[in-house]
Amino acid sequence: MDWFRDLVDLSAGAWTALAAWLAVAAGIAALVYAWRQYQRAKEQTAELTQPNVAMFMEPSASDWHLVELVVKNFGRTPAYGIRFEFANPPTVGKYESAYDDRYVDIAQLNLPAEIPYLAPNQEWRIVWDSALDRKELGESIASRFHGEVTYYDEPKNNQKGKRARKQFRSSAVLDWGTLHPVERMELLTTHDLARQEKQKLELLRNLLTYYHYATNESREEVLRVEINRVRAAADELRERYRAEYNHEPVHNPARNPANNPANNPVNAPVLPPVNNVLHDLAFDEAHTTIINGRHRRDLG
Repeated sequence: MDWFRDLVDLSAGAWTALAAWLAVAAGIAALVYAWRQYQRAKEQTAELTQPNVAMFMEPSASDWHLVELVVKNFGRTPAYGIRFEFANPPTVGKYESAYDDRYVDIAQLNLPAEIPYLAPNQEWRIVWDSALDRKELGESIASRFHGEVTYYDEPKNNQKGKRARKQFRSSAVLDWGTLHPVERMELLTTHDLARQEKQKLELLRNLLTYYHYATNESREEVLRVEINRVRAAADELRERYRAEYNHEPVHNPARNPANNPANNPVNAPVLPPVNNVLHDLAFDEAHTTIINGRHRRDLG
């Protein structure tokens, strides 16, 4: 209890000095706390404003079966010197140099050594492979790839600032197994709708051309033969669509031999075969195997 008695016996000057030292200590503690809060806010602001580059794969918007490799800067500042690092580089089949036995060589995807610059929300993409072709290759080609993207927040020769540029790194797993199955992966985009409408107009144009040439004929027998042709083709097309809608086997009714131009004694002029016109030009999306000039390859 001696220290308590000494504390009580302190003079007014000693109490004033003690209070001053306590105030100084509290001020220093407040300054330290404020400085830490400032540094934390500065780090959070830097994280929000730094570049953020990610690498991923997604189906192409133009052809649903084509898969693209995409590198995009989601950050608020530009990214510089973007480079790829892979434990096992992405591979693709060299379909253009397939052998006679349908064997296809496997090669690395041709990636650039460096992407110099990506602005905020800017992306770089490359067509990787076709999901249809890759499905045919099966287990002979790898489907899972581990990689990283390295990039900087400043250009290499930065003359404006004295601070060293900072390097960032983001990892990615590119897995073809995470994509939708090929049989169900179909994106009906605006491009596909426009292509369908174009094919419908082409079908109409060919039908009008056929009608133009057919109506130039004045002989009744020839016109009757052409009428029977069109009627038979329309019945066959309607029967096929009805069978597909009801999931039934296609029923091809026997045609009347009298309607066959080969059995008609009249030497009818050669007109466009309407059966082939309707069959070839009718657009059936479910059976389309050529999309934008790219053929599905049978490599199995």
